[in-house]
Parts: sequence; C-alpha cells; structure tokens
Amino acid sequence: MLGFFLIAMLFVAGATAVSGAFTDQRDLQSICDGASLAAANSASGQALHGGGNDRGAIELSGAEDAVASYLARAGIADVRTSGGLSADGMTVQVTCVRHTRVAFGSFIGRGGGIDQRAVSSARSPLG
Repeated sequence: MLGFFLIAMLFVAGATAVSGAFTDQRDLQSICDGASLAAANSASGQALHGGGNDRGAIELSGAEDAVASYLARAGIADVRTSGGLSADGMTVQVTCVRHTRVAFGSFIGRGGGIDQRAVSSARSPLG
C-alpha cells in the first residue's frame, strides 16, 4: 500500500511540474507575441514620406526600443529578448528567454529550473 502511495505521489508531482511548465511557456509566448507586435508597430510614419527607408520598413533601433518599452509597461523584468529584421525590413522576429523554476523540479532533475524560449514574428502594418 505504501508503494502505491509513493508512485501516486510521483505521478502527481510530475503532472504538477509539467502543467506548470506548460502554463509558463504559454505565458512566455504571449509576452513574446506582444513584444513582436510592439516592434512591428514601431515603423515610423516618416517612412511613408521619404524618411530614408522603404515604405513601412522597421528600423532595428526603434524596434528594440519598442520591445523594451512594452516590457517595462507590462512590468516584465525577467524576460531576455533579442531580435532581427527580415531582408526587406518589413518583418521583425523577437526571441524571448526566461528562466523558470519548476514545481517539484528537484524530483525530476530540474532543481535549478529551466530556460524557456519563445519566438514570434510580426509584419509592419505600413507595408
């Protein structure tokens, strides 16, 4: 009977760890989607009027500032981001990484937590 109880508790701990990691990953993907939309929306209206780049093109520095501003407004400090632009400058891709502690992580060999990663892309609305 004791063996059954221990096995049942291991299954409960594993299910809790997996569901928590899944929820954290979903939240990170949502954050990354918002960051990529903020970056895509950073395309300047000046681009439409001879601002020096193609119509609707996104500038990397503006996109990085928009992502940082988005994260600050949302109160998100534990997400690291990096990004890049497509060759035509119309699509931005943002990669988000966050270190997350896993419930019962020490039982499944992840006592120090895990790094979760999400990638999102968005296209300039001006293009």
